[in-house]
Amino acid sequence: MIYAKRIRGNKTFSQFFRSCVAIFFILYHSSGFAKYKIGSFVLKNGLMVVCIEKKTAPILFFSIWYRCGSICDAISRSGVAHFLEHMAFNTDKMTFDHFLEDNGAQKNAFTSRKTICFYEIFPKECIETVCLHEANRQTGMQIDDEVFMAEKRVIQEERGQNVDNDPDGAQTEAVLATIFNRRNGGIAILGWKHEIEAISPRDLLDFHGKWFAPNNAVIVISGDFNLASLKECLERHFGINPPKDIPQFPLGTRGHQSNCQKEIHYGSPKNGFGAAMEEIYHAPSMIKGGLRKTISLYMLIGILNQSEFFIKKTLKDILNCASGVSFQYVRGEFASDIVCVHITAHSIDHLNEAEAAWKYLRQRLLQVGITREDLDIAKQQYRLSLAHRDDDIESMSNYIGWLLTRGYSLEEIQSIDNIVQDLSVEECNDLLREIFSTEPHAIARTLPKGYDRE
Repeated sequence: MIYAKRIRGNKTFSQFFRSCVAIFFILYHSSGFAKYKIGSFVLKNGLMVVCIEKKTAPILFFSIWYRCGSICDAISRSGVAHFLEHMAFNTDKMTFDHFLEDNGAQKNAFTSRKTICFYEIFPKECIETVCLHEANRQTGMQIDDEVFMAEKRVIQEERGQNVDNDPDGAQTEAVLATIFNRRNGGIAILGWKHEIEAISPRDLLDFHGKWFAPNNAVIVISGDFNLASLKECLERHFGINPPKDIPQFPLGTRGHQSNCQKEIHYGSPKNGFGAAMEEIYHAPSMIKGGLRKTISLYMLIGILNQSEFFIKKTLKDILNCASGVSFQYVRGEFASDIVCVHITAHSIDHLNEAEAAWKYLRQRLLQVGITREDLDIAKQQYRLSLAHRDDDIESMSNYIGWLLTRGYSLEEIQSIDNIVQDLSVEECNDLLREIFSTEPHAIARTLPKGYDRE
């Protein structure tokens, strides 16, 4: 420690060590070990393909992203997109699953409000079979009644586990339904219980026929491949699929109501004895061309979540009234981007203390802002995160696929790392004041078991 101080002045040993690690990874990423080639092309039917060539192992990660999700569910049929993902995932299940298992490969899928994604990771010589399977899934599907009913029971159980019997999930569903309407993303991805029960095979086929098309999809392939052979394979399997007239994305307008604050109290016998509070703020509208502003806000939220930042340290360590404090920026999922402040406490009394302290700390935050040192630490942490993202073909593919389906171009995505390092503390503080100088759009409280708010 004495040696560290002699070199670094008043820096602690841990800070010195962290700086050394950051320098190592910066040098590592400027060397040949983390290099990869990235490119893209579009088939004649409108299917976009992004290729990330990284020949560290003879494997491929294949993901196909459809620009549709739970906000595309029909009225009174919430949960159709998620149900379709389950059923499409099981298409030709036995044959394809056995093939993947025999080759040590894996597959999975997920649904969000704007995306349905299927992906596989496999030895590179399996690319023909994977492309054939995914191309067939794109053009059509057959639904067996027995499998359909079995999968409906699985989805109802999933909802029971994540919403009906989970106080956090139930509160989230209630809060989103109150703040946003159905077309603005307010319905949970799993869907309402009674609407899931009403879903028919025809609903799934209609959704598939409307949204599953090559010109409404993006393929991201990363790993060890020959580009010419890959193009030929994709043309052969996907190039024959016809494009469709895709409906306009149904997400509604922002509808900011600055003078209409919503207050939601969620009490349930299933709640524990702890309590929680969440404040929801409207984030600035990040219109096209606002990538730099979006990245600034992501970095700002990262700083607020640092364990040593004065808000978290004051509430948890000094006042000892909050058991947990977190900040979240939700971008591109709803008609309005939001920033959430979530505080948990061991009791309602502790939560009341934490809420009062947060009001004071929010004003202090507006006055003081973040410092250049806070931002430098956040940038350093971002550099370290690149080591995992850029060296893992799955992480890189998911990173690019997610952003592409959120409206960013490949060129914008590739510019993000440079934007992060170029950000100024003034940009972050301007955003901070823009968000927290207004009152929250909504306040949601989870009440402890047996608590009578009257």
